[in-house]
Amino acid sequence: MLVDIIGPIKLVRAQGKAAYPYCHCLFIDDRVKAVVDTGAGVRSFAALDTATVEMVLYTHYHPDHTHGHEQFAQARSFIHPLDLPAMESVEAYHYFNGAHLWQELMGVPRHELAERVRRERPDPDFPDVSPRVKPIDGTLQEGEVIDFGTTSATVMHTPGHTPGHCVYFFEREGLLFSGDIDLIDFGPWYGSYLSNLDDFIASIRRIRELRPRILVSCHRRLLTEGIEEACDAFLSKICQREERLLAALQVPRSLDELARLGIVHPDLPDPFHEFWEKMMLTKHLERLERQHRVEREDGRFRLLA
Repeated sequence: MLVDIIGPIKLVRAQGKAAYPYCHCLFIDDRVKAVVDTGAGVRSFAALDTATVEMVLYTHYHPDHTHGHEQFAQARSFIHPLDLPAMESVEAYHYFNGAHLWQELMGVPRHELAERVRRERPDPDFPDVSPRVKPIDGTLQEGEVIDFGTTSATVMHTPGHTPGHCVYFFEREGLLFSGDIDLIDFGPWYGSYLSNLDDFIASIRRIRELRPRILVSCHRRLLTEGIEEACDAFLSKICQREERLLAALQVPRSLDELARLGIVHPDLPDPFHEFWEKMMLTKHLERLERQHRVEREDGRFRLLA
């Protein structure tokens, strides 16, 4: 479904709920026709003639933003160079996501759990989000301006969620496509191996300081007011998680023990959520260790005086 936003910029509304495995995307219906991200779903993209799209811009490599790649095989596609390896190599994709840590954190082989989850939660309409090579034609750099004809977008490198996460600022319209700096109630997600918590904090602050008039998030409704407050609330989730973690460490605890407390995810419905809980807690613990507030000893984390 296409929704007019402003000028030639249209929202491609996600198929069903705008949550994994789908995301809202953009269609720029200009002299150069382009889409930003391709994870809206086949039914959503049925509203436009995909054969006319000349350019695909990606915010990052995650499959809920890229699984529609094959619909735009005739277009030239672009992504930030730091996320490029995860698009061009299945091995790199697994490394970016931390698959090499699965056995250590979960105690069982990943493929066994993945197969069990697929059996228990069958969904014939679920898109193909399996790791696979998605050819990319070029890379995008911070500050690069992409001219579509009557409008243009500036590439802003906003790492943290992934190393190469980018947002796109349409300065003439005051519109920002914020990717997975999505300002959802859950808060920032940094559960990949190459996610970076400090970078994510800096990227959220950068978007707040930009003060766009319109913010289009991949996973929530379009915002035209309260954008600065939404950024503050999003950022505060990181602080709240850290406060809960520090409170839990009044008693030394292992990562397994911390993961059972629901510090990030309030519940763990499947092994993947448990893995992401541990990965995100690890980001906090590493940050607290760098600040000399926490140390690890004999497999447990404890507060430093």
